[in-house]
Amino acid sequence: MLTDYHLHLQPDGVPEREAERDAWEACGGHLSAEWIGRYAQRAGSRAVDEIAITEHVHRFSEARDWLDNPWWQAEATEDVDAYCDAVCAVGRDLPVILGIEMDWLPGRERDIAGFLEGRPFDIVLGSVHWLDGSAAVDHPEYLAFDTRPAEQVWSDYLEALISAASSGLFDVLAHIDLPKKFGHHFPPHLTGRLEDATRVIAGSGLAVECSSAGLRKQVGEVYPDPDLLAALCRAGVPATLSSDAHAPDGVAADFPTAVAVLKGAGYATITRYRGRVPEQVEI
Repeated sequence: MLTDYHLHLQPDGVPEREAERDAWEACGGHLSAEWIGRYAQRAGSRAVDEIAITEHVHRFSEARDWLDNPWWQAEATEDVDAYCDAVCAVGRDLPVILGIEMDWLPGRERDIAGFLEGRPFDIVLGSVHWLDGSAAVDHPEYLAFDTRPAEQVWSDYLEALISAASSGLFDVLAHIDLPKKFGHHFPPHLTGRLEDATRVIAGSGLAVECSSAGLRKQVGEVYPDPDLLAALCRAGVPATLSSDAHAPDGVAADFPTAVAVLKGAGYATITRYRGRVPEQVEI
């Protein structure tokens, strides 16, 4: 079985969405059955059996006040319950499950838990995109690397990742070596702290995703890198498979490489979710 458990219905950024709007408007809107169905259709054409739509939490008005950042607040225009209803409706007929990509924001634990409670998510991705509520790991306009040394960014990121893994709020940790996106590779002298993070993740019951998205970024490799993925496998951490696509054509992009990396790291199974309950299925 193959899955793609990290997908978005629109690109990030107001100008970027305006540039692409005609594509989903021709289908009846980005929450329409036809538009979401295009993701499922692309998945099937690439031998992927099931997908999860995992929209960013920053897209929803319910989370607008969580971060004091103009980009975040401009993004927060959607209604989360309308999103949930649309994806669940499609999922009655197609192999589509409902997810969310939830930012780890220290101090917002109660808000995150309240957002998730009572909503029918099948899978919750936990992502560290922001450090100290202001510096971004991967947003070029607010990039942490512009204001602090690379080693400090990585150190701060690992601390945040460990906190996220310990929070009990998530099912899967997404792109866990994200700071390398623009070519800032992991500093070897922080290996001990990375090993600490691996132990915490292993003890948390969380899965980590093997994401092909990094192959399309400046760094040019999967998240996480093959050595880290192998270390996670040895520690007993389960894995999911994802592309982080923001349009139908990107579903399962570069999956032959990602699957080869997964198998090379020692994985024979990936994790499938229903109602946030994991199940191992053979790759």
